[in-house]
Amino acid sequence: MTIFDGETYEAILERMLARLPSDVDKREGSVVYDMLAPAAIELAQAYIEMDNVLDLGFVDNTYGEYLDRRAAEQGLTRKEATKATGEVTFEGLDGVEVPMGTRVSTADDEPIYFVTTDSVTLFDGTATAKAEAEVGGANSSVQTGEITEFDVSDIPGVATVTNNDVFTGGFDEESDEDFIARYKEYVGRPITSGNKYQYEAWAKEISGVSNAMCYPLWQGPGTVKVVLINEDKRSPSQEIIETVTAHIEEERPVGADVTVVGVTEIPVDITATLTLTDGSSIDAVSAAIAENLKTYFQTIAFDQTTVRYTQIGNAILDADGVIDYADLKANGTVANIILAADEVPVAGSVVVTVN
Repeated sequence: MTIFDGETYEAILERMLARLPSDVDKREGSVVYDMLAPAAIELAQAYIEMDNVLDLGFVDNTYGEYLDRRAAEQGLTRKEATKATGEVTFEGLDGVEVPMGTRVSTADDEPIYFVTTDSVTLFDGTATAKAEAEVGGANSSVQTGEITEFDVSDIPGVATVTNNDVFTGGFDEESDEDFIARYKEYVGRPITSGNKYQYEAWAKEISGVSNAMCYPLWQGPGTVKVVLINEDKRSPSQEIIETVTAHIEEERPVGADVTVVGVTEIPVDITATLTLTDGSSIDAVSAAIAENLKTYFQTIAFDQTTVRYTQIGNAILDADGVIDYADLKANGTVANIILAADEVPVAGSVVVTVN
């Protein structure tokens, strides 16, 4: 129910017609009726837009640019997308220089482009250069071997390029949902003069940080520890940790000794005997189980400190091709795994055999 729900086309037209003298023909199709009806339609549309404008003033209903403007009133800005970084290796003739800014890409139909951030010279037929994505976003975090393309005319003498390790650190722009949650947390918590909530808020202002935990007095008076987790619910890169550290140093009260670290990752290795449907590939099933475990672990990271044995079983049963399992062990035990508050589970090895 909104303020202007009653301002419909019919209601507006009825009021307009009621204001005319009784001896005027007001029937549908009359001159007066046909003149007032279009105006009533436009007025009804205006009331609808007024409802929308009213909604956009409240954080639960707003979005996009309007959310940015609402949050700016509290000094909050949306976290920008970050670019994945890594290294690419060129092979070719000795002595060939690969200049900074060389453009390489994946071989997809819609390739992801990267540029080198330093200059290198091939020696013994190879050289490795640092690179970053041209455009930020989660899809810029590519796997090993996905970068294979470059413009040969740009660097004659170079035959191939590839990435021998994953590119990491690419995260999407903060979504409306996450920004609203951070806004509500900011205005709903007692953030004052360097208390624990303020340290957590400072940390979460940095792109790539999805959550943070502050431990006041962790090594005595004047000491503060801030533990970070990234958008993938894992420990962030050293670059993000250093950025958060620098940001907190600019904001913190005088005299505080602040340590910023990434969350401690606890690998969860599982073994099990599976019963599979006919034609199922053990490799495909193992990959599906690992993906299901990753999803489960992300849902509980920094929220729960118990990795439930039964939920690990559910992750196995949810994998396509699995009928049942037996002899399931998680980190060698048939029990829940208990974590510390600054630890998160991550998928380790998945070793399964077929019954």
